Amino acid sequence: MSLETSPFPFLELVECLKNIPRSGWVRRGVPEPIESVSDHMYRMAIMCRMAPGVQLERFCITAPSLMIASLMKRHERGPNEKHLREEMALKFLACTVRPLNPSFADLILELWCEFEAGETRTSQLVRQIDKLECIDQAIIYEERSGVNLGNFMALEEQITLPELKRWKKIRLQDYENLKSRKKARITVVFVSGGPGVGKGTQCARVAKEFDFCHISVGDLLREEAKSPTSPYRDFIPESIQKSVLLPAQLTTLLLKQEIGRAQVGGTRRFLLDGFPRSVVQATDFELKACICRCLRRALADSSLTDL
Repeated sequence: MSLETSPFPFLELVECLKNIPRSGWVRRGVPEPIESVSDHMYRMAIMCRMAPGVQLERFCITAPSLMIASLMKRHERGPNEKHLREEMALKFLACTVRPLNPSFADLILELWCEFEAGETRTSQLVRQIDKLECIDQAIIYEERSGVNLGNFMALEEQITLPELKRWKKIRLQDYENLKSRKKARITVVFVSGGPGVGKGTQCARVAKEFDFCHISVGDLLREEAKSPTSPYRDFIPESIQKSVLLPAQLTTLLLKQEIGRAQVGGTRRFLLDGFPRSVVQATDFELKACICRCLRRALADSSLTDL
């Protein structure tokens, strides 16, 4: 394989990123699966693409170059050594790709210098997106695993660009809601069954007699589809019309919102009528809405009595 004609030595370096877990999550005991360097890079790219005004093409080169540098800086002993190892890693990348594309090699080094200087708007945005992605991922991991990752919220002080402040505010509020859900001892009962078997009738009776909040998933979806401001107002009826099961993530999102509104009023017991319709739905809900109840239960009892 000739370096002068083949792109694959460089692409092999990029491929390595898929197999390198982000060390911060490992050190804090987050259970697998853990975000890889490549995962982090990809999410940053998506977030930058969503943010207004960024030059995505420049970022798409900057991010992989910086992440690949992590391959060669795992044992640095201080900021000076970290900088030196990153510099040499980027030069190694440039050398690898230069025979095939000299201008691309020059661009890698140019963008790394731009990022390190932190003077351009794009470099500042990339730096702050990095912090915001860490906050977002920490909240996701704490929600799934129960591991306390609240110290990552301190990164919010480094997110100052106007276009990111709203995102930061939303995610920090999500974290406050997560902490409230962890403190609240809620009971969730799944009520499944075929059409017309009386789920709604029985749920209404149980809710009245035992003070449960009755949430019909079917009604919840229909209300969402009728809302003129919902981004899913066309997607939901189209999926139903085509007999395609709605994404588990959408159902979980709507349920979390409805349960959260009820919790504000002091409700702690919920009947979910018509849910789950699949194991995927049940798993997604328990990961994101029940604070690892299934995971903790599974350690003591391998049965699936909840379902």
